Amino acid sequence: MKIYQSGYTLVELSVALTLAGAVVLASISGTTWLIDQQRINALSTQNADAIKRLDGAYDQLPSYAGLSLRQAVSFGAFSHFIIEQRGTPNVTVTHPFGGAVGVAAVNSAPLTWGLYLNAIPARYCTDLLFQADPMSDALVVFPGGMANPIGWSGPSGITVDANVPAITIAAGFAGAAPRIVKNLTGNLAPAALAAACNSANNNVVGVLLLKSKLR
Repeated sequence: MKIYQSGYTLVELSVALTLAGAVVLASISGTTWLIDQQRINALSTQNADAIKRLDGAYDQLPSYAGLSLRQAVSFGAFSHFIIEQRGTPNVTVTHPFGGAVGVAAVNSAPLTWGLYLNAIPARYCTDLLFQADPMSDALVVFPGGMANPIGWSGPSGITVDANVPAITIAAGFAGAAPRIVKNLTGNLAPAALAAACNSANNNVVGVLLLKSKLR
């Protein structure tokens, strides 16, 4: 008389549990990626809005003299960002990834201004830069971010040569030197972009979007 065994063997159960675990992990990873991608898209949309508002405000003016984070906030440039101490010299703006936002004109007779985003996770550096390309005249990556983005007034190591025109970075820059991935007269350089994003310190980067009347 034959005896038939019902149910699953231990090996079969182990395989089933392994497959189920893989499906769950893939689902979680996919959900996390989608959420972060939405945050990148939201950040890029807000960057475009901020640039449009500020460039519009200064369109008829000869330069960007006087442009600051406080003034940008007063123009409504960051309506969906976290803003603290609005209307004061100590105003701060935080982007969707939790890093600080800075706005400043570059050089003493500024024909160029920058929107700076600190502490962007390095894994999203490439996506953000590609989305920032159409709205920016130049792009710079700060490996590890900027030491003091709050109240940023334009790093002294970054200047604009109006004769070329081009942005330049001085030798001996304090900390890791910023990397130019798009200059005023050029296009986004994929090789420079990859090198800049892969040079991140502490798994974060700072991204500087520049607009100029020289273009």
